[in-house]
Amino acid sequence: MADVENRTIAGPGGDLALRIYRSGLGRVGGQTRPVVVWLHGGGWAVGDLDTHDPVCRAVANRLGATVLAVDYRLAPEHPHPAPLDDSVAAVRWAAHRWPTAPLVVAGDSAGAGLAAGVALRCRDEGGPVLAAQLLAYPGLDPTMGMPSTDENGTGLFLEKADMRRFWDWYLPDGGDRFTAPLGTDLTGLPPAVVATAEFDPLRDEGDTYAVELAAAGVHVVHLPGPGLVHGYFGLTEIAPAAAVRRSEVLDVLADLIGTPGVGPEEPAWPTTEPLGAWLERGAARVAVDLRGGGLRRLAVGDWDVLDGYPTGVVPKGRRGGLLLPWPNRLRDGAWSWDGADLQLDVTAEGAAMHGLLSWQPFAVLARTQDTVTVGTVLEPRSGYPFRLAVAVDYRLEPDRLTVTVRVRNAGTHPAPFGVGMHPYLHVGSDADGAVGAADLDVPARTALDLDGGLPTGGRHAFDGAVGTIGDRALDDAVTDLVRDDDGWARVRLSGPAGALELAVDRSWPWLQVYTGDTLPEGQRRRSLAVEPMTCPPNALADAADLVVLAPDATWSGTWTLGWTPA
Repeated sequence: MADVENRTIAGPGGDLALRIYRSGLGRVGGQTRPVVVWLHGGGWAVGDLDTHDPVCRAVANRLGATVLAVDYRLAPEHPHPAPLDDSVAAVRWAAHRWPTAPLVVAGDSAGAGLAAGVALRCRDEGGPVLAAQLLAYPGLDPTMGMPSTDENGTGLFLEKADMRRFWDWYLPDGGDRFTAPLGTDLTGLPPAVVATAEFDPLRDEGDTYAVELAAAGVHVVHLPGPGLVHGYFGLTEIAPAAAVRRSEVLDVLADLIGTPGVGPEEPAWPTTEPLGAWLERGAARVAVDLRGGGLRRLAVGDWDVLDGYPTGVVPKGRRGGLLLPWPNRLRDGAWSWDGADLQLDVTAEGAAMHGLLSWQPFAVLARTQDTVTVGTVLEPRSGYPFRLAVAVDYRLEPDRLTVTVRVRNAGTHPAPFGVGMHPYLHVGSDADGAVGAADLDVPARTALDLDGGLPTGGRHAFDGAVGTIGDRALDDAVTDLVRDDDGWARVRLSGPAGALELAVDRSWPWLQVYTGDTLPEGQRRRSLAVEPMTCPPNALADAADLVVLAPDATWSGTWTLGWTPA
């Protein structure tokens, strides 16, 4: 933290105390860092600048932002509208003080309820314009009539009786649409990140508000908190899952307002914290890892459709990865092109594995409510002297994910390459061997003869009607795909959790199917990798099914993953 300043401004009820946290980063890459006005929780009756100091420091560090904490007046001595009036005054002061910075209003619990009210008043009262609102487990329903109020009303961090008392103190004369926005006109509000906790009396209030915002045409990302309790933003020292989720929430906010986070490091150093991009549609949620541009997680309700990995973890087996400029193995890392012998690093088992993008930083290029596009440039290097621009479009629907990979030759010579992706499909439990209970159908008629995962020169017939996988070990590169009239080949996998269909268009003539037998214990045979590929293993050396692009020419390929829960 570069600087912390305590100051007062003129507020509606007298002096209003603020605490300003400066990350030390003003403009990075031509972007002005955001200003976040943070409204603390505490039932509108307790809490102050000191109680939420650790949270505000974390927000400033993660976002590389200036955070403005507000010591608003508290009930019962100062009921509504005093806390909201103070909050609006602080936001207006921040807009005047940093006129070019993206301005975010944010808060937790009661403070999140205030933040929602601030966004409504800024809309209705002529500004200031907000870049986003962040609502962490907000209090929005003074009637306390939602099921989670009773389901989680006792024995947890926040109890129903506490909330009843807080509401009575805050609204002795009743509320209005700024304190109880559910069911009101929400059109025209700024984009929102709504984070909720599973074991929280307020859970359903936040869940419902996210749905109503989306229905009103507001760009909203809803991030549930499985296994978490109310107040988890402040519980990160004792609950690792809370720390992970808080970082994910802040990363989503950074993505939403188009500014990169910087992580917990001092500003003299570049970020070392992993960043990601999120989408949510209905019960489906997808996370894209901006280290490598691949899929980190895809979940539908409680079902992890992809066998993914937590944020910041180095995944085994390249799970979810984007594989370019070659998928799978390249024997001894050696190949030749246009008369030149080329050598790539040997990374495993006498082979160069899965391309060069594993830890390549990706940027968010575009975003809508259901689509995010990420991209990077693969620069020339020893062993691969070609320059490729790469973009991946991820489009999420409630029952389907559509992935389109696009490649452009950004160099001056024809460029050969192959592409693959490495999703692990998950239809059962997380136990080793669970994939054996799944039923599989692969629309392929031919497989390569392989030795150690590398082709020996032959091919053999492949019966893709596998049925129940059982103890069968699969690590097969297959082709001669059976396609429907529209040119799509469809792999079907079903198990106790539901049924999946992975479909590839004609740009993907190969699939690799792998039961994970060589993965570490605890990850072995619990899911099935079904990998769309443009070419087989060792393709660079064998010149087999390579894509060759002239300078400035482009290629694209699409695959989809659909799901039907059990």
